[in-house]
Amino acid sequence: MALIPVEKKRNVALAGHGGSGKTTLAEAILYSQGVVNRQGKVEDGNTVSDNTPEEIRKKHSIYTSILPLTYREHSLNILDTPGYLDFIGEMVGAMAVSDATVIVVNAQAGIESQTIRAWEIAGDQGIARAFFINHLDKEGTSFAKVLEELKSQFGKAVTPLVVPVGEAAKLKGVADILTRQAHLRDGGKLKKAAVTDDDAEPVDKLRFELIESIVEQDEKLFEKYLAEEEITTEELASVLAKGMQAGEIVPVLAGAASLLHGVDALLDLIVDLMPAPDARGKLILRDTNGKEKSLPVSEDAPLAARVFKVVGESKVGEMTYFRVGAGKIRPGDTVYNPHTGDNEKIPALMAMLGKTRQDITEAAAGDIVATVKLKNTHIGDTLCSKEQQVQYPPIEYPKAVSYEAIEVEDKALLEKASSGLTQLHEEDPTLRVEMSELTRQLVVYGMGELHLSVAREKLNERFGVQVEWVKPRVPYKETIKASAQAQGKYKKQTGGRGQYGDVWLKIEPLPDEDFEFVNAIVGGVVPGKFVPAVQKGLVEVMSGGVLAGYPVSNIKVTLYDGSYHTVDSSEMAFKIAASMGFKKAFEEAKPVLLEPIYKLKIMVPDEYMGDVMGDLNSRRGRVQGVGGSEHMKIIEALVPLAEVYKYINTLRSMTQGSGHYEMDFDHYEEVPSNIAQAVIAEANAPKEKE
Repeated sequence: MALIPVEKKRNVALAGHGGSGKTTLAEAILYSQGVVNRQGKVEDGNTVSDNTPEEIRKKHSIYTSILPLTYREHSLNILDTPGYLDFIGEMVGAMAVSDATVIVVNAQAGIESQTIRAWEIAGDQGIARAFFINHLDKEGTSFAKVLEELKSQFGKAVTPLVVPVGEAAKLKGVADILTRQAHLRDGGKLKKAAVTDDDAEPVDKLRFELIESIVEQDEKLFEKYLAEEEITTEELASVLAKGMQAGEIVPVLAGAASLLHGVDALLDLIVDLMPAPDARGKLILRDTNGKEKSLPVSEDAPLAARVFKVVGESKVGEMTYFRVGAGKIRPGDTVYNPHTGDNEKIPALMAMLGKTRQDITEAAAGDIVATVKLKNTHIGDTLCSKEQQVQYPPIEYPKAVSYEAIEVEDKALLEKASSGLTQLHEEDPTLRVEMSELTRQLVVYGMGELHLSVAREKLNERFGVQVEWVKPRVPYKETIKASAQAQGKYKKQTGGRGQYGDVWLKIEPLPDEDFEFVNAIVGGVVPGKFVPAVQKGLVEVMSGGVLAGYPVSNIKVTLYDGSYHTVDSSEMAFKIAASMGFKKAFEEAKPVLLEPIYKLKIMVPDEYMGDVMGDLNSRRGRVQGVGGSEHMKIIEALVPLAEVYKYINTLRSMTQGSGHYEMDFDHYEEVPSNIAQAVIAEANAPKEKE
């Protein structure tokens, strides 16, 4: 069977807020084109997209599903993405391999947080955008109201291409503004007809505005418009498509997916106006030296494929999803992964429809397919020819904002938990795990409480690991604010050979380094062979802390005097003496606790600014600046890590789910005295009981 030409392929992500009806729209598309024989429902757990046990149980999308279909002799891949911020990584990966996105908006709720995030991510990826206002069959909905919200939030590029015919329970379909043709549903069957006189006024009004916005994009067309020459629908559509690809026009469609209203108009938009994989001309990548290298988006070009999804399945092993950007690939081919330096054999190629797999014999530029059992290929990697190596840029995922710790005494169980979570990270880069050197806890990071909850369930169900997740300890440090000197003398006589070590130490603050050791011994009062033992003793006592068991940092220690015994001195004795001397000096040098300070970049709608700023003050936060747009503000603040635990829950509650943030470590600084006293008392309480 001949391959479909690349210009007749479309890869489109469905994005939007949870509850906007993305999966229902995806199901309606499949049903309307006969791909499935019944229209599944999310609440019934029988949709093609939401097919995993977790999704069926929770009744919402967690993973991206790839849904291929043919429409008007074009090959379409619809990528249905999750609508909750906790699973935003799936949306990022899907948009990285899409040429356009349809952002679905709930007509009842209007613009929501994930509406804005989808818009931002599509902009970051440089792909075309369109809106689909859904649920217009519900009472109290208004197409005009939501359209104005979209224009106000996203600017004058937002342009309606349809208007609803009827409203609420009397919704009959939609009317195409450009062609003045109505797409109506009658008993489940599609009927296309000219717009009636009753619907002509709103259509003609918007058509006038649409034509004006289109001709502004093209100088020749604008001249024809001013000269009042006839402009054909084909000319308008051509300029509209270019404007959409450039981001200068963002079409708005509408309907009610559950009743199939607006679905055909959306499919026409995808085929007629959304860019094909070769619309940008060349694929711009990098060679092994980091130099820019372009490839034609053609099946005849060298291979370049981008991995965007990895899924572990019990029966087939690890499935790897990728988009072929250039060239072609067949089962049995050996490809090269320049990131890992490994050759990978492609045992099979599969087209995916939700969880259903169909073996195929070839994939070419623009296709999205899956394979199995690649030994060392990860999300974001490139598959190419070893002779003509190229690499895609890495996929940039949002940073984790929620975290929990795992504590378990059984080392084998802890290792099993770490191994399982590492495998889950392979499937979801926004979920990560690390062993904290400072707190000695296994810390799991994610995008929110729901995200971590799903990870906990997977760890239990897939890997048989059930452990307690607890609040992570704050990685405090200890340091000093003044200089001090002290003697550390260890002398022990128990019959026979004794133990003797004697050192004098000076400690002082060292702002720009963690630790510096200076050997200032003169005349051999501490023999050189014992000096390494002194340093080792210092390192060990500093790692365990003095005030509250936290590591000591930013300190300079000078060994400047001491004494030894020719028989009783040993490395162990000098190591203990150094530890004793350090503790004495440390207690005299105005010791303090240091806490990690993080820089938060918080995005919130303008109306919630006051609440968020007040909450930041209560968390000892210091606002560094406020920017953003008229509607969406960006607050940059420095906040102690101790005050950030579960902040994502508070922020979402304060902003009705519309706020989100990123956080990065910035620096350490002194803990306020009253808080430090409480931390020290809590840390030493178990020792007092003993």
